[in-house]
Amino acid sequence: MNTPRLVFASALLAMLTTSCAQSRDAPAQVNNSSGTVSSSTSIANKKSMETNYQNASPEVPQMTAEEISKRMLDLIGKIKTAEDFSAKNLEMATGLKVYFDPINSREYGTGAKITDTWFFNITVILGSKDSERSRLLFTFDDQTHSHADMTPICKIDFEAYAKRLNEFGFQQKPVYGEHGRLGTWRFSRDEIVIHMDIRGESKERPNHDCVSMITISA
Repeated sequence: MNTPRLVFASALLAMLTTSCAQSRDAPAQVNNSSGTVSSSTSIANKKSMETNYQNASPEVPQMTAEEISKRMLDLIGKIKTAEDFSAKNLEMATGLKVYFDPINSREYGTGAKITDTWFFNITVILGSKDSERSRLLFTFDDQTHSHADMTPICKIDFEAYAKRLNEFGFQQKPVYGEHGRLGTWRFSRDEIVIHMDIRGESKERPNHDCVSMITISA
């Protein structure tokens, strides 16, 4: 993902984390209506974007990792073409408000708090040409940036994800990187390709594989 796309994803996450800091004791709120972000996703205007979000929605949405994992798996099972990445489908699948990049309407996303340490972020990047594939990126984001313990987000682990994808008809294979190390897992079904990044749950359970990021292209 290039810099502008990274800025949009990080700005969306910043809106959620900043809102959370302002209303940590507020009850969770899930909104099913669609909307747009009114400020720029450029780095220079990121602060303004965060402020606008606080004014529009003082309560940060919250969801367990288990719930969003189940919802994402249900969505993945239904994906056949890039049209299934639509904002409407994303809102229906997650129950969360979707925000559009005001500069590029082909980029949009949503996210929510899991714990004080973990948030999840979903970003859709629609292909601008017939030959360009569309992508959906689903990430679990560590707010400490210190390789935090993944136990809170690993109740549905890699094995459970893989089993469900296999049930949906996806074929899986490992993708190895430098020095023969496992880089990612690839799942494919017809024209849908998924790359899944994993890491160990914790220092105490380094061999228990947890999902950290999913990239879906169609």
